[in-house]
Amino acid sequence: SWSPAAVVRADTGGMTIDRRDVEPTPLHPDLALLMSTSGSTGNPKLVRLSHENLVANASSIAEFLALSPDDVGITTLPLHYCFGLSVLHSHLIAGASVALTSTSVVDPCFAEALGAHGVTNIAGVPHTYDLIEQAGPERIHVPSLRLLTQAGGRMAPQAVERWNERAGSWDAEFIVMYGQTEATARMAYLPPAIATRRPGAIGVPIPGGSFRIEPVTDPDNVRQDRDDEAVGELVYRGPNVMLGYAREPNDLSLGRTVDELRTGDLARFHPNDGVYEIVGRAARFVKPFGLRIDLDALQHELSEFAETADMVVTGDDDGLVICAPGACAPALAAETIGRTGLPSVLVTVDTDSPIVRTDSGKFDFVAMMRRARATARTTTVNSDPGATPHDAANIAAVFATVLGRSGVQPNDTFVSLGGDSLSYIECSFRLEAVLGRLPPDWHLLPIGQLTPRRRRRHVVAIDTTVLLRVAGIFAIVATHMGLRFTPGGAHLMLAVVGYNLSRFLLPIEHGRARLAAGLRTAGRVAVPTVLWVAAGLALGANFGVGTLLLVNNYVGPRSHAGDEWHFWFIEIFVHVTLLITFVSLVSPVRRFERRRPYLTALIALGLLLLLRLDWAWMNDWYNLRFRTHGVAWFVALGWLLHQSDTRIKRLFTTVLMVATVWRFFDYAPREVFVIGGLLLLAAAREVVVPRRFAQLSVVLASASMWIYITHFTFWPPLADALGVRLAYVPTIVLGVAAWAVAERLTRLVVHQWTHRQVGLARHDVRIA
Repeated sequence: SWSPAAVVRADTGGMTIDRRDVEPTPLHPDLALLMSTSGSTGNPKLVRLSHENLVANASSIAEFLALSPDDVGITTLPLHYCFGLSVLHSHLIAGASVALTSTSVVDPCFAEALGAHGVTNIAGVPHTYDLIEQAGPERIHVPSLRLLTQAGGRMAPQAVERWNERAGSWDAEFIVMYGQTEATARMAYLPPAIATRRPGAIGVPIPGGSFRIEPVTDPDNVRQDRDDEAVGELVYRGPNVMLGYAREPNDLSLGRTVDELRTGDLARFHPNDGVYEIVGRAARFVKPFGLRIDLDALQHELSEFAETADMVVTGDDDGLVICAPGACAPALAAETIGRTGLPSVLVTVDTDSPIVRTDSGKFDFVAMMRRARATARTTTVNSDPGATPHDAANIAAVFATVLGRSGVQPNDTFVSLGGDSLSYIECSFRLEAVLGRLPPDWHLLPIGQLTPRRRRRHVVAIDTTVLLRVAGIFAIVATHMGLRFTPGGAHLMLAVVGYNLSRFLLPIEHGRARLAAGLRTAGRVAVPTVLWVAAGLALGANFGVGTLLLVNNYVGPRSHAGDEWHFWFIEIFVHVTLLITFVSLVSPVRRFERRRPYLTALIALGLLLLLRLDWAWMNDWYNLRFRTHGVAWFVALGWLLHQSDTRIKRLFTTVLMVATVWRFFDYAPREVFVIGGLLLLAAAREVVVPRRFAQLSVVLASASMWIYITHFTFWPPLADALGVRLAYVPTIVLGVAAWAVAERLTRLVVHQWTHRQVGLARHDVRIA
């Protein structure tokens, strides 16, 4: 289907151009480069790479390799191969040089070129280093050498250790890298210091990229490592992820069709070292000699060639094994070599033994590999990802709209897409309209597993935290306006904060993703507040610098008069969110929390309760209830409540709630209000209410932060004009309006910023 418009031929006699009469294909403006998928068999397809992809990956590689204008690389790999091209790009973007040669790494001329050009960096695939090892490593040891890099396939851990040690003795570094053409080139690298402990790992994500481990759907593929870390498919996100595949000319006019890369590799994460390790394949692809081979496609082709269905093709990154009882071994080996481009040493054909199956009737790939060669490794069979329900498009649209994300995939979850307590309410209500009643843990389930349930016509189940946020903000505004003294709303909402942090922040596996989520959650509250305070200061409002910096509950005047303490709830929200985020990044803490989530929350509550004792009062008992250290235990209480997943735990937590809240304020109505809300949350995580009431509650709960921020400004003039009673509802309405405007402006700014960054990246590529 790929009909070229022109064929260019170049030889010693010159260049000729053979132009064909072909209808021109329009190209998408973002399209910069087409790369083949490392010699895959099966239907031909190309990887569509953008200007942004190329710049991002070249810059990232230059950053983690610390390339500078003093560096000199050398062409050990062809430029039509993504690894070879990335060497050129990363050196050029750093202002470095590249020596051009077509000689083999074992050719004496190659060694001469290293010294003549002062080469500092040598790149190679595992086979490159095997050749150097056989010919004598000292031939590449020149005084200028500082860096050896390896990618294009898995290198044996023993070889990694050997080259790492050798490079160190040369005052150089040996860096293992991991990548795919679909990610422009690189996705991870292994720092030399960690390679001594984890020589089999692929390392850490490159700057700007991130990994997550997606559970596989085939239970046969689910394994655990020594630290009880689940094994799953490695999924990569970053600005270097391709636009998508091109399988026919019309695909060249497409823009971005994917936002993340499912690598097909099964991996696990080692939290002690912060590195990822590949342990197998989630699908039947292998990559020997740097060539990515689809085993199923190859098996189909070889079966047609040999005119037999009695054939199994298996293998790993060390080579292929073909089991075909009764077939002609030499002919089958020659055909395999011709179709894959592999050297004969990597192809093993077994025509004398029968095909082996497991007790369940599946092919026993491992047994056949072990039988065919002495040094076998296991492979994994392809897992069926399962069908997406017919409502998947509507579900994806909800996530894309609420979270502002494009390219939502069936394996994405609300948490993995960056959802938090502020977006949870709107998202859950919209999903209810699509699917009916949601499962309690829907925010942790892949989109593909969210299936339609029976819908109620006039009632709907909403999250209990929605009602508590509405009750809390109503009580806060009424109390501050002097309409009705109902204190305790903010402290109840602090417990809801802890409940939601346990739901949306702590389940995030990867440290970088958890850090980003924590900063995003704090920022969604801190940024609007700071902007509102800054605008107030510009207009002459009575705010201090402490309020602007969100530390006024410590540095402001020790009174609750005037507006000095207006934003204490916001300040505590930001402080505690950041504290939990950063503490949870500590590996021992994170591992303990994952194994003992309830005990972790209980310990946190116990430690924070110590800070409400008289030694921590700062000679100011009254304002202890407005300072972070004095009331952070409310957040821990909500956290503990969310982790109470058994009847015994809920009973114990309920007793603890009553015991810790009662008499804390020395004002029974406030304590009853807080305890009542917590008891409701402990008793029911969802409440069935009329649909119209639910719609109104969702809007008010979503806008609760903006109602809190703005009501101090809106209610005094409204009360002067209308009276306190009549001013209450307009104060709430103006807060909702401010939220609606802020949401619209935020989405507009994010949209414009994204397009501007892509445009700048394209411009930078053209300049480079």
